[in-house]
Formats: sequence, structure tokens, C-alpha cells
Amino acid sequence: MKMFVRKGSLAALVALGAAALAGSASAQTANRTFDGTYAVIARGVEAGDFTYRFRQTGAAYEASANREMKGWVGAALNRSQDYRYNVRGSVAADGTLRPSAYEHQGGRRREDRPNGRLIQAAFTANDVVTTASPGRANMGDPPATAEQRRGVIDQITAIATMVTTSGDPCARTLRVYMDGRARFDFVMTPNGNVNIRSRAYEGPGVRCRVQFRPIAGFGEPPEAATLTFQFARTPSGMWAPITIEMPTDGVGVVRLEARRLSFNGERLR
Repeated sequence: MKMFVRKGSLAALVALGAAALAGSASAQTANRTFDGTYAVIARGVEAGDFTYRFRQTGAAYEASANREMKGWVGAALNRSQDYRYNVRGSVAADGTLRPSAYEHQGGRRREDRPNGRLIQAAFTANDVVTTASPGRANMGDPPATAEQRRGVIDQITAIATMVTTSGDPCARTLRVYMDGRARFDFVMTPNGNVNIRSRAYEGPGVRCRVQFRPIAGFGEPPEAATLTFQFARTPSGMWAPITIEMPTDGVGVVRLEARRLSFNGERLR
């Protein structure tokens, strides 16, 4: 996003098995919601806020997010890391989320575009077409090839995919096409059970080891990195992202720490 890159044993394992079976049978007809508020931690400092909203109605979903840097960090960056994001798409019979239309707007504020530049990406099964207003979309150097764009998702859908999976959130590879420009993989593997004590949740959770693998579109390619995600299973059957680490284009690797999480209207505690 300009958001990113350029931008235990679980006590609930028994419930997890049952929820997975129920989820796989009804994923396309479910009505599910997730709302999250996170602190953005950069270089050890609480530098901003990130809010996330997901809604699934039957076989359709939509998600949105906002990131705003605050205090001296926001001032130093001249609002260049403030963005809003929106995506909508469909839910396959197996629960897979497939984006169709993504957009983000933000960046450095100027008099001629007070809300920032608008980037839009149209997703199909085999390609992604990106447009920009004003001007032309920067497709990166080198731009992603047709093969690299096939079967990808945007970064907002990537978060929703981890939240709504009926299986282990740490056992998957996410093929992400960020902002219709930067192409990378998150290769996620289990890395043990943890006891989580956070402002949003206290209890058992799982930790993921995540290999960030840049593929195309970054201009000056960032180095591959190993990141850490933590999740907790919720009574709704969905997974709660408690902490997520992400590379950014402005302040290095940042950590999102959950402050408040709600699933189907019920607050997680």
C-alpha cells in the first residue's frame, strides 16, 4: 500500500476443527463482519492509527481501511503516508476472496489534489489493470509481468483472507499485488503457540513466520525479510490479527498492534 512497502497450543483447537467444517460449508452464504483499530508502531514509536473494516454479505464482500500518521511523525512526513483504501469482490464456494475493484487515495497533499492521488485497479482472474488520476499509473521498475499478475489479490483483501480462513492462517502463500503496482509474496508458516497479552485481547494465540518476497514493481528492490504475525481464534470462527509486521516505503518495517477488535458486532476481549 502506500500503506505498505513503498508504502498457543490453542485452547480452542477442538472448536477450531468444528468451526472449520462449518465455515467451509457455508462460506459463500455467510454474513460476517470484522472491525479493527490498530496502532502503527514505527522505530519503537507509536506513529499513527490504522483502522480496518470488512463486510461479507453472501457471495460478496467489501473492505476499507484508513491509515493516518500523527504527531511529529505525520508532520515530518508531510502527510505523505496518509491513505484510505477500498476494495470489493466476490466469495468463491470454498471461501476464497476474489477482488474485482480496488482503489486507494492519499499521499502528499497539494492544492490541486487535496485528497491525494487516486489509484484504481480492476482485477480479473488473469490480469489487473491499473489507472491513476491525475496522470498515468506508475507500474514500477520492472513492472509485473502478465504471469506475475495472474491470480493475485490486493493488500486489503490479503488481510481479510487471513481473518476469514477456515484453516490455519499461518499455512498459506499470499500472492499480493499492492496498489496495482508492487508485486510480492507473503509465504506464511506456523511458528508456535503463544500467550497473547495485548490491549485488544488476552489469551492463547498462534504465531506465524512470514517470508516477505519482493517480486516486481518496487523500483529500488527491497531486501527479502522475515516478519511475524500473531492471530487469535475468535468465537465467531474468524481469526483476529493481533500484531502484523509490514515493510513500508517511508519508515522501514512497521508493526500494527491491535487496540480494539470486533467480530460480527461483538468486541473481542
